[in-house]
Amino acid sequence: MDQRDTIRKEVLENLKEGEKDGSIQEMEYRMIRNVFSFRDKDAKEVMTHRKNIVALNCNDILEEVAAFASRAKYSRFPVYEEEIDNILGIIHIRDIMKLYLNPEMRGKKLGEIRDAFMPVCFIPETRKISRLFMQMKAKQIHLCVVIDEYGQTAGLVAMEDIIEEIMGNIRDEYDEEEEMIRKNEDGSYEVNGLCGLTELSDVLGIVFQDEDEDNEYETLNGFLIVKLERIPAEDELCSVSYEGYLFEIKEVDNNIIQKVKITKTELVTESKE
Repeated sequence: MDQRDTIRKEVLENLKEGEKDGSIQEMEYRMIRNVFSFRDKDAKEVMTHRKNIVALNCNDILEEVAAFASRAKYSRFPVYEEEIDNILGIIHIRDIMKLYLNPEMRGKKLGEIRDAFMPVCFIPETRKISRLFMQMKAKQIHLCVVIDEYGQTAGLVAMEDIIEEIMGNIRDEYDEEEEMIRKNEDGSYEVNGLCGLTELSDVLGIVFQDEDEDNEYETLNGFLIVKLERIPAEDELCSVSYEGYLFEIKEVDNNIIQKVKITKTELVTESKE
């Protein structure tokens, strides 16, 4: 640990004490902590995974695209040819609707109106988000395509994703509120697999210690996959015991653990007696 890391650790410890005694608010503590971790994160850690990308095919008809885009919660869409690894450009919902107002354009394929596409900003998975933020701000870029080491599309990073790393989740009028942790009447918890370990640690009162420095995870999904040493099948029922809690995996979709039931081990024992 170098001097900078030592200072950062001491500052965070002092801030945590301040949050506990009420001299600073919890939100202030979280924001400052996020600023410290901001410089260490790369695009891969904050991107929307390729399996969750909402994109348009260049063969899609404009009339159908306009109907779809009006229901979607996004304003910018990647347009691809044949597969998501071949992204041609980005189109804004504003331009989709502007073209739709012309009846002669409604039957055209997206590939025929490429003049409406914005150029794609491709970045590597390893691009630090602190550098990426400055790049996107300077060039007024709102959406980047993340490319893996094989040149394939790994995911998307929006400016909002980067800002949320400091500010926390930003909900707009189209976002559905998603409860990450819900406590049941029996004392157990229903938890979203993408729940951050910091938030879950505060609720459960345990530390998710990484025994292997090569394993880096920030979500419950990542933690459980490391403990299981595999990604569970979608119809598989499995569990992990850790620090006095039983983590039961209830739902897996797209290779991501979606829902987990967490119960204190003593409560599980009592229910069986």
